[in-house]
Amino acid sequence: MYGAYPAYRSKTKSISTLEDRMQGCFMYSMNAVASPSGKAPDLGSDIYRDLITYMAWLADGAPAGEKMRGALYPKVKKEADYDIGRGLKVYQQNCALCHGANGEGTREASGKMKFPPLWGPDSYNWGAGMARIDTAAGFIKANMPMGKPWSLTDQEAWDVAAFMNSHERPKDPRQTGTIEQARDEFHPNEQSYYGKMLNGKLIGQGVAQAR
Repeated sequence: MYGAYPAYRSKTKSISTLEDRMQGCFMYSMNAVASPSGKAPDLGSDIYRDLITYMAWLADGAPAGEKMRGALYPKVKKEADYDIGRGLKVYQQNCALCHGANGEGTREASGKMKFPPLWGPDSYNWGAGMARIDTAAGFIKANMPMGKPWSLTDQEAWDVAAFMNSHERPKDPRQTGTIEQARDEFHPNEQSYYGKMLNGKLIGQGVAQAR
């Protein structure tokens, strides 16, 4: 990533710096709005300086402005419509051991998170890229289960991504009006359950983190 920014991002409809991108990860993927401070670190924070310095060290010798092998997520072929019921079985067989039977994640004896939650109050929120079924399917295919990348079939990756993202999680922090308005503005034509009815319930209302 160090050599890939600044870059235009369709999500923000603007040119983003690496610092901007990191702030977005804090806001959405890590749901910093539910943290005690209630927000991601401000731009200019030493946190970004330290992270960017580390990334620059990792990127030593890498070409700037070129897409590196392994960047982003692969496109996963979908043989049939994804199915939550099939995804549940894939999850139980391949994911629950680390991420918990109810997607709550697992913790060490000290209480430190060992494997992250995939839904619920402590997971990434509805604004995160992983809340999109196609994005999640690509990540899962290339990386999961841990230590066994590429072991799931394409359809299994789609199905378990759909199951995972059919559950509630913290609300999209960009939502200031109704879910329908946020869906139309921030989630148009998205492969996601956000703003849709599922089992008689409108998805995207969010779950609050316990304080």
